[in-house]
Amino acid sequence: MHLTITEEQDALRDAVARFLEKASTAESVREAEPLGWDPKVWSGLTDMGVPTLGVSEEQGGSGASLRDLAVVAQACGARLVAAPVVETMVAARLLARFASPAGDGGPGGAAAALTRLIDGGPPVVLAVRPAVNGVAHLVPGGAVAAAVVALDGDDLVVVDRSGRADVADAAAAADPGATGVGIAASPANLGSAPLADIDLAEIDLADTDLANAGRLAGSSRTVLATGPDAHAAFALAVDEWRALTARWLVGLGREAQAIGIQYAKDRKQFGVPIGSFQAVQHRFADLATDLDGADLLSNKAVWALDVGDAVASSFPAMAFWFAGDTAQRAASWGLHVHGGYGFMEEYDIQLHFRRAKATRLVLGDPRRELQSLAGRLWDDPQSGPIPGSPHRPTVTDAPPPAAAEIAEDDGPDQAQGFDFRLGSAVERFRAEVRAFLADHVTPEVIETAHATGTIHDRGLHEAMAAAGWISAGWPSEFGGQGRSPLEMNALQEEMYLSGAPVDGLGVAALVAHTLLIDGTDWQKRTIIPEILSGQALCCLGYSEPDAGSDVAACATKATRDGDEWTINGQKMFTTLAHEASYVFLLTRTNTEVAKHKGLTMFVVPMDTAGIDCTPVHTMGGERTNITYYDDVKVDDRYRVGEVDGGWAVMMTALVFERNSAWYGELVRLLDHGLGWARTATAPDGTGSMIDDVLVRERLARIAIGNEVSNLLGWRAAWMAAEGTLPGVEGTMAKLFTTEHYQFAANELIDALGADGQRRHTHDATGSGASDPAPADGWIEAIYRHSQVTTIYGGTSEVLRGIIAERGLQLPRNR
Repeated sequence: MHLTITEEQDALRDAVARFLEKASTAESVREAEPLGWDPKVWSGLTDMGVPTLGVSEEQGGSGASLRDLAVVAQACGARLVAAPVVETMVAARLLARFASPAGDGGPGGAAAALTRLIDGGPPVVLAVRPAVNGVAHLVPGGAVAAAVVALDGDDLVVVDRSGRADVADAAAAADPGATGVGIAASPANLGSAPLADIDLAEIDLADTDLANAGRLAGSSRTVLATGPDAHAAFALAVDEWRALTARWLVGLGREAQAIGIQYAKDRKQFGVPIGSFQAVQHRFADLATDLDGADLLSNKAVWALDVGDAVASSFPAMAFWFAGDTAQRAASWGLHVHGGYGFMEEYDIQLHFRRAKATRLVLGDPRRELQSLAGRLWDDPQSGPIPGSPHRPTVTDAPPPAAAEIAEDDGPDQAQGFDFRLGSAVERFRAEVRAFLADHVTPEVIETAHATGTIHDRGLHEAMAAAGWISAGWPSEFGGQGRSPLEMNALQEEMYLSGAPVDGLGVAALVAHTLLIDGTDWQKRTIIPEILSGQALCCLGYSEPDAGSDVAACATKATRDGDEWTINGQKMFTTLAHEASYVFLLTRTNTEVAKHKGLTMFVVPMDTAGIDCTPVHTMGGERTNITYYDDVKVDDRYRVGEVDGGWAVMMTALVFERNSAWYGELVRLLDHGLGWARTATAPDGTGSMIDDVLVRERLARIAIGNEVSNLLGWRAAWMAAEGTLPGVEGTMAKLFTTEHYQFAANELIDALGADGQRRHTHDATGSGASDPAPADGWIEAIYRHSQVTTIYGGTSEVLRGIIAERGLQLPRNR
């Protein structure tokens, strides 16, 4: 995995951005309205070779990859470039597939159109929707194009308009600014874009009766391909357009967010910047998280097309939908933050608002994109919830792939920029883990955990310790295997995909890693080995009855007497306290300083006299606990970090607590939904629920969010593998994943309708009721359970505050 651009791509992006910073200012964008065409910008971009960047060097282009084109697309989106850059780059690549250096036999053919483009002529664009009755409607860039590539029935055609009277001079002079390009061709439209209806029929160029026609008519027409070949070539080109437009939308969305944030920092109300208002901060934090997700998702779509990966069949549609939705919301919120000023045309944010929405509509109703995506994902009845993978985590009899079957490879190709391959070492380790879990995570193990509410299984824990999985990521001096953060993320992902009850593993790992950084030599020699060997479980003693998420309001008091401490107080939500060997306990040691400066952390043995534990059963079926500390005597060797330095220890622990471990649960939830949809009969008694448009839309929307969650989590793991501790990136992963988990559970239980009320029954073979619940009631059970995930590990509100203030540098609200 490699999640950054190359030096060459960085230089390309900077060169384009520097040019556009001067040439495509907000003022010039306004001046280009209402047509949305700036010939000076187009001329500059053609001088840089941008339109034919993706054409091979043998054909006169630069031979750039789709990933190279992506950095250009994002830069153009950020500056709202008034020219059909993406449409032309995609059309040029498509023409190059059919053109040969010797030409294709016709002046209006692929080679001729490509040659004029290489020579710096006007745009050649792709009609992204198939023609209807021989007319390509509202073609983006069509009003200023010298040629249009379109799918007309079963024919892929290029219609050359360079011989028409209204564009002939421009084409001949290779001057995109010449009079006549796009004359009265574009209807007034939301995004002020050069749209046009293009008649794809070949006409007599001498016919002047078309001068006052309501649409632009074609000149000469060449068929590039017919039948399945035509449809396949067109589909690939449109997917490239989707992926690159998603990058364009990410650029637009980030710029809209930046405009909104700057205004929120500068604008004062009630004597303070409005960016310090919590409501404003939280919305910005959500959008920043979604923009990072859209960034990753669109980069993966581009990469998948570039290398022909299996996910290329679905990721462009995912990326276009999600990037469009995110950019639209970012621009909308930026406008809202401006108040009434944002509604004024003299403010820039309204330009982003209009273009974000208009770009989403180019392909039609965005909800139809979700329907199309559902078809891509699940028209094959054997496909599961993970794009490009046949794995079905809820089908327990499906054999996992053998590690030996995974071919050796060299890992990601960093020389090309973004690469989402994990490499054979990670994939083989994943296969080993999956095979282990298939043997040990039985239906009985899962059911017992849910029946008792203790989402931990001691037998499984001991088996994982014996196999070396608990300590796999640790260096050999601790008895570990030295596995990389990427391998450990794969381990964690597989554990949750299997449905394994492993709550205790995450807490144990958190405590052990924190001790490795902030603990004493004795703690590292004694407690860490106990944890890694599976002998010791840990629980967290943070929350208190009157503190909630404000952990700095801790009142549990620790008083020192020489080398011993006496602890008194009470902790809430100490999950697994009844199973744990140690509690990672936050205490108050100083009341004379700011509350976050008077805290000290301990790792206290749970069998110490004075500790009492009372069970608390939750709506989600889990058991947590209240723990009481009554004159508990603790030796100073159990103190972690400095006296009154507990806040710093907490910050270390938070790095290891906030991740997207719930991604695996998201996949299981979607798989339960898929299994139900494929087997449940539609309300009218014909077909199954997988054919219902509402169900398909819900499933597709959930699938998109799952992939965003996955990518945010892998980004944090990749950063750790690169030697960087993820900060707000881990926080974003936790925020998005848990919020999406609740969304997905709500959508699926709604899809079940009245049957969504039926509860899961606790036995190892499925529902024991005579009239079983859909998906054996797991959707209903997950709906209840998911509500707590946005609370523990840091509430979503706390996480949004961290992202806003630390990530976006918005002013503090307190």
